[in-house]
Amino acid sequence: MERARKKIAIIGSGISGLVAAYEVNKYIQKEQLPFEILLLEKRLTPGGLIKTIETEDGFVDVGASSFDIRKSDIRPFLEELGLLDQVQYSTGGKMDRFSGHEFINMDKPTYHGIPLQLKDIMHDKELSFKDKLAVIVNSSFNNMKRGTDPCITTEEFLEYRFCKEVSSLIAYPNYPENIYGSLELCPPQFFDSNLVELFEYSDSRMKMNPEELEFYMDGSGKEYTLKNGLSVLVSRLLQDVQSFIQTDKSVTEVTQIDQGIHLLKLNKNEELRVGSLISTIPLSENYHLFSKRSGNDELIPKPVRTGMGTVLFQFPKGVIGRYPHGYGFVIPKRSSYHISKAIFLNRKWPSFEHSEFDNLLIDIGRRQEDTIIELPDETILDFIEKELQEILQLDGTYHYARVYRWSNAIPHISIEERKNLIKNEAQFEKEFNSKGIFLGGNGLHGYGMKNAIREGQILAVKAIEYMKEKNNASIEATSL
Repeated sequence: MERARKKIAIIGSGISGLVAAYEVNKYIQKEQLPFEILLLEKRLTPGGLIKTIETEDGFVDVGASSFDIRKSDIRPFLEELGLLDQVQYSTGGKMDRFSGHEFINMDKPTYHGIPLQLKDIMHDKELSFKDKLAVIVNSSFNNMKRGTDPCITTEEFLEYRFCKEVSSLIAYPNYPENIYGSLELCPPQFFDSNLVELFEYSDSRMKMNPEELEFYMDGSGKEYTLKNGLSVLVSRLLQDVQSFIQTDKSVTEVTQIDQGIHLLKLNKNEELRVGSLISTIPLSENYHLFSKRSGNDELIPKPVRTGMGTVLFQFPKGVIGRYPHGYGFVIPKRSSYHISKAIFLNRKWPSFEHSEFDNLLIDIGRRQEDTIIELPDETILDFIEKELQEILQLDGTYHYARVYRWSNAIPHISIEERKNLIKNEAQFEKEFNSKGIFLGGNGLHGYGMKNAIREGQILAVKAIEYMKEKNNASIEATSL
């Protein structure tokens, strides 16, 4: 039992779990703490949604793929890992929007496609006179502070500030759900706090100096990734935590059997006793593992899951007859197309600048539009090639193409459930954190890679502080 009290189990070896293990191990080594780490992964390989493939033209991330410099900046963490020499920054301007017959490129300053100046919204070709009139009225008279209200969605916030079409036509397609969650379900502060900073009031941008405003503008240099793919990040973390990982270990039940001891059932027929537990599996899996324990669905709501897919195409040079102005294009929701986003890797990343082929990374599937990813590969490729034929005016076919699926990868909860999560934070602390259980995972506190890394760091600190206190360690708790 005494040895069990000194064990920290981490469930899930996606990027959040790997970072949590790395950070816990760092504190153990730095402070010479008497704790053990176990990293439990139900699959046979670690890495989660990170998948890098090597093509004739270079390394391509077909899952999680890049970071936005305007969000929480994880470059200091990459520097700590010795990976700064791998960092490359985006080129090629910004994304176009495909209207159904032409590419629309806003040459004025924008943030995720939304014009930063009110007058520039008036030049959008797809907004009707009624839409533009609504923008003028709403921006002039709607001055209630709503950006921090957990009871409204980001969609409602943008409709209040501008109009419905600015939300659905312009903003929505520029916010991939696997990185941000759903604009239709998440409150603004949770979804993207920069939207609140920029658009809470009609004069918010006017109070910023040019340097501050430039920081938010879409364009080259606002995203970064690793030259040899994000699997390099996974490999680097594994150098420090590989010895702690146990694969093919599915945690099926967690119960508290003693003060400070938790019993984990693995694969339904194995048992493990630990002193503290970090769970980095998605919200949908945490629900099944912990909701019965709390007896309160408001603490861990049951999410609805959405799948998505990625299709990699390589076209011989000369086959594509029409290119967007920027490095890719998005297509609004509820269009007749299955494509939601397309990125020309040759235009976006310097490592592909001299590629033999035109490399396209296509996103398909989003909330309420993800049935396509259940189709056979041949059917998906046929659908998408026909759409690309219409959009890009192809004069030939592809050299190579492959479909990658992420079924049920994105958990969604309603705005009411999200509000309850925020409201019940103290009860959540009492039920879980005070007993040495620290929950994270995609969809609980955020979405995407930057959230996963930051979350892994925070959960590690909380677990170490708890273990030091419970094991009567004399060293003061450290914080990030």
